[in-house]
Parts: sequence; C-alpha cells; structure tokens
Amino acid sequence: MAGADGCGWHRRVARGRTCRWPIPLPATPSPHKDPSAAGGFLVALGMLGGVGVGFAIGQSTPGFLVGTAIGVAAAVLVWLKDRR
Repeated sequence: MAGADGCGWHRRVARGRTCRWPIPLPATPSPHKDPSAAGGFLVALGMLGGVGVGFAIGQSTPGFLVGTAIGVAAAVLVWLKDRR
C-alpha cells in the first residue's frame, strides 16, 4: 500500500521520510568498440565440410584435418581483419 508521497513498504524499511525506491543503479561503462566478429563458426564449418567431402571420396580423416586447417585459416583471417 503506497503512502501519500507514493512510497510503499520500503519507506518503513528505510526508516526515512523520503522515498528510496527505486534504488539508483551505477552507470555501466559502455564498450569502447563494436563486438568482435566470431571465427569459430568458420572452424566448425570447415570441420563438417571436410568430413563430408572426405567421406564422399573415402578418406574422412584426412578430409577432417584439411577442413579443420581451412577453417582455422579462415578464422585467423577474420581475426586479423577485425583486430584493427
């Protein structure tokens, strides 16, 4: 139940005459730049693509390794481009 000044039960808890709710939150600092791009998707895509191609030619393990290397190379390129 709110009092005449608009304060409710929290006024009794705070034992003051002024309304202390809502509690002001400290300002959060804003990030200094945009979020970075994620290259992990490229690694996963390379792995899956490499396994698929490797399975089609009967060499799934080498396909997985080559696909992983290509995905890691693409992720490193994204990281270098986004690094600024």
